Amino acid sequence: MSEQLTESPAEQQAWALLMAARSLMDEWLANDVSHGSSNAGDIALRYSHGDGSVSRVSASEGQVHLRLQADSGWHQADDLPVETQHLLELYLPILGTPLQPAHVVAHLGQSVDARIATCSGDAFFVTGEENRKHLHRLRSLCQAVVVGAGTITADDPQLTTRAVRGESPVRVIIDPAARVPADTRILNDGQASTWLLHDSKTDLSACPELPGCRRIAVESDGKALEPRAILAVLADQGIRRVFVEGGGVTVSRFFNARCLHRLQIATAPVLVGDGVPALQIPGAQSMLQALRPAYKLYRMGEDVMWDFELDDNLWEGRAHEAEVSSAAKGPSVTRLWAGR
Repeated sequence: MSEQLTESPAEQQAWALLMAARSLMDEWLANDVSHGSSNAGDIALRYSHGDGSVSRVSASEGQVHLRLQADSGWHQADDLPVETQHLLELYLPILGTPLQPAHVVAHLGQSVDARIATCSGDAFFVTGEENRKHLHRLRSLCQAVVVGAGTITADDPQLTTRAVRGESPVRVIIDPAARVPADTRILNDGQASTWLLHDSKTDLSACPELPGCRRIAVESDGKALEPRAILAVLADQGIRRVFVEGGGVTVSRFFNARCLHRLQIATAPVLVGDGVPALQIPGAQSMLQALRPAYKLYRMGEDVMWDFELDDNLWEGRAHEAEVSSAAKGPSVTRLWAGR
């Protein structure tokens, strides 16, 4: 069932360009474009304000709104509306580039006191409508959405893109012990392909075959499925853009395994108190050792979202206790949507 939310003209323009950009990247991934052999610099996208369509044109062909060069990534036109530019700035990195097609992003929606649910497990809803729209956009841009079995049993999510235009991703459930009940909605709704990842040592002989679902064995460390092993299995199936949606334990495992390219944390103006914690990572011994990744800050309705960029320099900086850079050099708040 469609539950598409209203969009401003700038959102409509940005999303049309992003859907066309996703199609372009999907084609290159399918063709296994090699480094430096693509003519990506000759392909650009142009948005038509008349009918909202997007055309592929040569980068030298007059006005273009978005282009992708194999050696330097995505470039947007300077004369786009500010809101459109901010949306493209937020979402284009998720699509990857011909030189770096793999991208893993995780998101957590939390209260001010870093809780993703109450102590009873109630998580409906921590963040507001605009951030939930953002989640649907991430699903649409990625090829797979990954959640843990605990999230499935606690929240009964659909993990589709019903709030925005775009194809739903493969729904990947990390279920080492095969404990998700066979009658769970997501395993039977037929809304999108669903994969269950089980520990290779788990006996699946009593597990029923479910139409539209696949069961895949993954190596574990004896306690949980290894994030890198999960990503390797997905890559073998041609999936390179992955959205780790939850819950807190799953996102934390991917973060601690250094498997994320981006971590997004949306904070809502609500205090929960005792409840389910959000990100769970080893504590720093000193503030100099605390991780300080590059980030951009976005306003989404009443919520504020930090979009952290994670790379090797971040982890190396922690290991060497690099000096903290001046806060004055950080980015300013980018307001994308107005609150009430």
